[in-house]
Amino acid sequence: MPEFDFLHINAEVENDGKIVGEAKGILAELVQPQVAQFFQTLNSLKVIAKVNGANVYNLFNPPFPTDASMRFLMRKLKMTLLKQAFPVTANLAITHECQCKCIHCSADPFKDRDRDELSVDEIKTVVDGALDLGATLIIYVGGEPLLRKELFELIDHVDKSKAIAMIFTNGLLLTQDNVNELAKAGLATLNISIDSSDASLHNSFRGVPGCYEKAFEGARRARDAGILTGISTYATSEGLKSGMVEKLLQIAQDEGFSEVTIFDCIPSGKFLKDASKILKPQDRKDLIALAKKFHESDSPMGVNAMSQINSAEGSGCYGAHSQFYMTAYGDINPCDFNPIKFGNVRDMPIQAIWQKMVSHPDFNKRFQSCRMQHPRYREKYIEPLPDDVSFPVPIEDIPKHCEKAGVENCALL
Repeated sequence: MPEFDFLHINAEVENDGKIVGEAKGILAELVQPQVAQFFQTLNSLKVIAKVNGANVYNLFNPPFPTDASMRFLMRKLKMTLLKQAFPVTANLAITHECQCKCIHCSADPFKDRDRDELSVDEIKTVVDGALDLGATLIIYVGGEPLLRKELFELIDHVDKSKAIAMIFTNGLLLTQDNVNELAKAGLATLNISIDSSDASLHNSFRGVPGCYEKAFEGARRARDAGILTGISTYATSEGLKSGMVEKLLQIAQDEGFSEVTIFDCIPSGKFLKDASKILKPQDRKDLIALAKKFHESDSPMGVNAMSQINSAEGSGCYGAHSQFYMTAYGDINPCDFNPIKFGNVRDMPIQAIWQKMVSHPDFNKRFQSCRMQHPRYREKYIEPLPDDVSFPVPIEDIPKHCEKAGVENCALL
C-alpha cells in the first residue's frame, strides 16, 4: 500500500469478505475515525465484480483493497486535511474523430480542424500530472478513442499502482485484435455508449447501420478478455415513460454487463441552450427508483443513476471538485458537458490549471447539483453565450458575455 512519512493506510479482506483498514503514521489518530467510517460505508455497498480477489463496487473506482484504491482513500483524507479539492478522475479526449454522427454529441462543438490534437507525449504529461494531483481513474474518450492508434500505448502508460484506465467507446472497433491489445495494455474497464434499447433507434441516432449490434458483440469479446464492461446511457422523460430505460437495464443484465450508468439528459453540444429535455422532479424520482430496483436485485450488475449521484443527497456536481475534462486540443473544462475552459495544457501544467479552477469563486466549493442543469448556472454561464462563439469559452470571457447579453444578476453563484 502507498506509504507517506506522515500517513499511510493498511487494508485487508477478512474471511467474511469485508474490508478492514487502519491508519498508520503521525496523523493516524486524527484520521482513524474517518478511515473506519469509510470502510464501514464501503462494506455496505454491493460488490459487482472481483478482480484478483479484490472487490469492485463500481467501474469508476479501483478494486479494493489495492494500491490504487488506497490512493483513492488518501485523496479523500487529503481533501479533509487541506480543505481543498483534488481530482479523482481525469476525463481525457484523445481525438475528436468519430465514425458516428450523433445529433446529441456533447463533444461536437469542441471539434476544430484548424487546431492540432495533442501529441502522445503531451497527453502522457497530462496523465502524469493528473496522477500527481491524486487521480485514480484515467478515462480516454473521444470522439472515438480507438481511432487514435496510440491508445494502447496511452493505456499502458497509466501507472496501475496509482490508477485504473477506462475508455468510453461506441463499440464499432472492438474487434478481437483490438480487444486483445486493450487487455494487454492493462485496460480495466470500458463503457459502451447505448442510446436506446431499440437497436434501430440507436443506429439511427448514431447514423451508422449495425452500430448497436457491433457494440454488444465487442463488449462480449471484452468480457471474454477479462475487461469489465459497462453501458453508458441517458434518460429522457419519454424513455422512462415508454419503458425503454427499463428494457435497456434488463438487456444489460441478461448480457452480463457489470454496470449501467444512466446520465440525465443534459443540455450540451448542439442542444446547449435547449433545456426542454431536463428531467422533471417526478422523472428523477422514477429514475432513481428504477435504478434502485435493478441495483438491489440478485444480479451482480450495478446501476448508477446520476440523478441521485449528482444531487444534494449524493456527491453533487463532479466538475471542478472530483474531475476535469480535457479536449483533444488540451483545453481544460470542469466536465465534458460544460463548455467553460480554465486554460490549456500547452500553456500551463494541468496542476496549475486545476488550482486555477478550484480557486475560482464559482467553482471553489461543492455545487449541490449538476451545474449544467441548474437554472442559476445556466443564466450566468450558458444563456448569455452568442450563437457564433467558439467552444470551449474562456472563463475570463464570461463577464463580457453577461454584460453584452444584459444579464442583470451575474453575481457569484
